[in-house]
Amino acid sequence: MNARQPDALLDWSACNQRWLVQRLAALRATLALRLQGVPLPARSEPADIDEGEGERPAAAADFVSALDHCAAVFALSPFERELLLLLVGAEVDDGLRLLLAEHAPEGPSFVQALAWLDGGHWDAMAPQSPLRHWSLLQLPPGQLPAHAPLAVDERVLHFVCGVAASPPQLDGLARWADAAPLADEALASRLSARLARPAGDPTAAPPRLLLGGDAVAAVRHDTAVAAIVAAGARPAVMALDELPADAGERALLARLVDREAALVNAVLVLHGEAEAAADVQRRALAWLGTLNAGAVVCAPLAAGVLRESALPWQRFTMQRADAAGPVLPPHWQEALRVARQQFQVGPHELAQALHAVALQDADADPADTLWQALRESARGGLDLLAQRIDADTRFDDLVLPAGTLAQLRAIAAQLRQRHRVHDDWGFARRGARGLGIAALFAGESGTGKTLAAEAIAHEAGLDLYRIDLAGTVSKYIGETEKNLARIFDAAEASGAVLLFDEADALFGKRSEVKDSHDRYANIEIAYLLQRIESYRGLAILTSNQKSALDRAFLRRLRFVVSFPFPDEAARAELWRRQFPPAAPVDGVDIGALAALQLAGGHIRGIALNAAFAAAARGQAITQALLLDAARAEFAKLERPLPAGVGA
Repeated sequence: MNARQPDALLDWSACNQRWLVQRLAALRATLALRLQGVPLPARSEPADIDEGEGERPAAAADFVSALDHCAAVFALSPFERELLLLLVGAEVDDGLRLLLAEHAPEGPSFVQALAWLDGGHWDAMAPQSPLRHWSLLQLPPGQLPAHAPLAVDERVLHFVCGVAASPPQLDGLARWADAAPLADEALASRLSARLARPAGDPTAAPPRLLLGGDAVAAVRHDTAVAAIVAAGARPAVMALDELPADAGERALLARLVDREAALVNAVLVLHGEAEAAADVQRRALAWLGTLNAGAVVCAPLAAGVLRESALPWQRFTMQRADAAGPVLPPHWQEALRVARQQFQVGPHELAQALHAVALQDADADPADTLWQALRESARGGLDLLAQRIDADTRFDDLVLPAGTLAQLRAIAAQLRQRHRVHDDWGFARRGARGLGIAALFAGESGTGKTLAAEAIAHEAGLDLYRIDLAGTVSKYIGETEKNLARIFDAAEASGAVLLFDEADALFGKRSEVKDSHDRYANIEIAYLLQRIESYRGLAILTSNQKSALDRAFLRRLRFVVSFPFPDEAARAELWRRQFPPAAPVDGVDIGALAALQLAGGHIRGIALNAAFAAAARGQAITQALLLDAARAEFAKLERPLPAGVGA
């Protein structure tokens, strides 16, 4: 039953009330005779008793009672329809209630209904029957349906009586909006047209509308509510992140929503203030797929989650009500073009990014805001597959030879300019192979390979992810390739910098095939060679043993950067950079410390250990504390502290 205009609703309510009184009177008369043992002629439809057709208001010439509507939409048999009427009468008709008091004081049972009503059938109380599946009636907990007293569901009782109500089970989960101002008349008109299912086709898929645009982050679902009301339906507004986590509760909720859709043409509005966790989004979309009710989603959804959804979405763009759109400087179009080349996001994520630009501070750079917003949106599920490293290191923080620094800056420059070369200049049209950037960082542990990767990612404004080899390499055939494929596929959306530490464990030399294990190991390496070459971002591999890498793999590397062990001058500079301005330092001899044959990673560890020791003693960082920490570090390396250093 669609929502009606007020006058029509009054006419229908009057008709429904008159009809119900007459039907209950007819049922009461029939039941009184039957309980007295008076035989009655069998009838397939007891409603043949006069219902006062001539007394209906003229405005209700096309009148359909609420009970008949229930019988039609829930496919009730004549017996099930009369049973539902009997249970309604037991609640609202004094005469029928008094008549039943002697025979069914707690309420009629199903066995009694079989004896009292025509056309009875046992499967009317089966768990999958309409009466029970749609919770049109209630059974006492723990009792079997045959002899248990039956009662009509409260929501159904109000509906059959023509009283406006909502299911008590949805209190706190759904807000019923019967009217709303039109925030966007043009969009509301388009939405209203799409909300109607094809006439005469009850099997048509329910409408699934997705509202996007630069207002979606502000969750302007008032337009959706207005469109639903204008379409003659009733909006049920629910929060996406408040859907039950329990599968059984969600299934019950789906039946209640579908029941409302059947009773009053309810349409669900699922909204959210901010982007929910990916698992919450997936759960919500999977739940929507079980509904027969129409739905309008006004919540931020990740592009990857939407791609996984099989629902037939119809997308609409919704503009902000308080502005024609984000106000950006003239160069924002170029910034947007470059950002969209880098980050593969859908229109929904782009709308969120533009909204962030529109709300930024006046002194902020819109290009930076746009880039950062799209960078965060494009991460997708990569955070679940690899460890993201916050890259704050800059090139000026590195202590490396000039030639090594020049190579690192060249890598960052290629990251920044690859779209101009590949797309604008047409190099990508010559073939997809070799468009990615693969680099090998070779050098001893602690020489700055990871810091260099951080500096490149920071310079390019990209995320840096360290690949966990323990979670990637598998002893089972084919699993390593699958794990790496998931990582590369997730990274493609953002073009993130991928860091493979100790890469020789993955990209070692292919061996002579002596058994099936060798053959599959070589297949694994061959797959990795092809996949890293086709990756459009930067893949950095670090290794302490360059000679352990497969030569065919080295050929596919665009950069091979050697990280030498720091000389004494470099070590002195590394020591000087370890102590922040606020750190209390007293009598530290940088020259003596630089004489220690240590790489930068070890130097940092010694400085930190000495700082903690000084803090615990409540004193400044001294040479003695640094030498104590150095002595422990050398012991860890199974090397003696050089003679004369601590003298």
